[in-house]
Amino acid sequence: MTQSGSRHERRIKVFLGEYQHIMDSKGRVVIPSKFRKELQQGCVVTKGQDNCLQILTKKNWTSLSEEMVELPVTEKSSRQLRRAIFSGAVDSKLDSAGRIPIPENLREYSQIDINGEVTVTGIGNVIEIWSSKMWKKIQDDADHEFANINEVKG
Repeated sequence: MTQSGSRHERRIKVFLGEYQHIMDSKGRVVIPSKFRKELQQGCVVTKGQDNCLQILTKKNWTSLSEEMVELPVTEKSSRQLRRAIFSGAVDSKLDSAGRIPIPENLREYSQIDINGEVTVTGIGNVIEIWSSKMWKKIQDDADHEFANINEVKG
């Protein structure tokens, strides 16, 4: 992980990079060694958008949880988002070999097969786990969009 920001803004740690692995026969994925230190105290694995999985540090999970509980329960999309994030979430820890277990329901959601190729990506404060086939499609689309961005709103 690296730190970013100026001395006037809050320093945050970010996960960077893209790594190829195989999900083992027990449903575990190797986490890149440069990400492991931040996950030693435990982490949360949950559903991400576009059928990926997200791994969050305990601190980042707490921040996300706080944001989620503030969403209005009267809005259908907010309820659906909360259900997806919380019902799919599992507390987890790295084993001694730096692997993280992925429960069957999350493997089905992410379309990652036992002994299948996975891509582990760092995208800021979150680690994503992808079916490598799905990642290739998503990344090709993102690269095309990135190459043609004229302005960013926000």
